[in-house]
Amino acid sequence: MPYLLIWEHDGVYKKFTGVVTGDELLRSVNEVANDMQFGKARYEVSDYLGAESTEFSQDALNEVRAVRIGSFQRNPRIRVAIVTRDPQIQQRIFSTIATRLTLHQTQLFSDVVEANLWAGRAAKAV
Repeated sequence: MPYLLIWEHDGVYKKFTGVVTGDELLRSVNEVANDMQFGKARYEVSDYLGAESTEFSQDALNEVRAVRIGSFQRNPRIRVAIVTRDPQIQQRIFSTIATRLTLHQTQLFSDVVEANLWAGRAAKAV
């Protein structure tokens, strides 16, 4: 599995590794949104620094957005921090934020420490 979910007191840390497909991204988003802990979560940190590459189709990204819209109804307070240095992922996130396709507060970072600070996540060793 190219991702690991670690639930913490105030949120979830997602670590992606290897080749991450759109189906796997969608699965991770569904797992988080459907978890009992999601309603009280304050952050989601998605760390792509260990990912070799991503293969996200537009259809998969549209499905992810649909799940995110539904999850916003359940928890509008969550902050989503995405950590990557991959230009393709960065461009997708910039486009998503610019076109307001994300309802949750979402920021892009190249460093986990910065993402943790913004999201309100206590420093963790993962």
